[in-house]
Amino acid sequence: PWDGVTGPTHRQHLTSATFAADMASFLYLNLNYLFYSCTNLASISGLGNLSGVRSMRYTFNSCAFTTIDFRGFDPSTLTDLFYTFSGCSHMTTIYADATWALPTSGITGSQCFYSCRALVGGNGTAWSSYNVGYTYFRIDAAGTPGYLTVA
Repeated sequence: PWDGVTGPTHRQHLTSATFAADMASFLYLNLNYLFYSCTNLASISGLGNLSGVRSMRYTFNSCAFTTIDFRGFDPSTLTDLFYTFSGCSHMTTIYADATWALPTSGITGSQCFYSCRALVGGNGTAWSSYNVGYTYFRIDAAGTPGYLTVA
């Protein structure tokens, strides 16, 4: 209902979203543009209920949340993180499980963290305009900077 095909959209009215537990039954999910420009989306829950997510291109572009929780989410099927969080200028923290690991090959995602100026990883790695690619979608640890925080 927030995605208008013609005329103005209603994306600005979406303030929260929850992925239901039965979403785990899907073997392949494409989340491209799902919450694109939902500028008042301040709360997302249930990401751990998703499985088989392949593409997250522009999924959270310009959303208003300050934290997002990926605990329980399996990143092993991800292939496209192009501009996933771009414009999320209020986002400070991304939570993940200690076992979080992106695939070692077959994944792309330039500008994944474009303009996420408030983002800081769990070990203190602060967002940098030089480090906005998908490779920073990892646990922030000594010797391995990233933007995820283990929770």
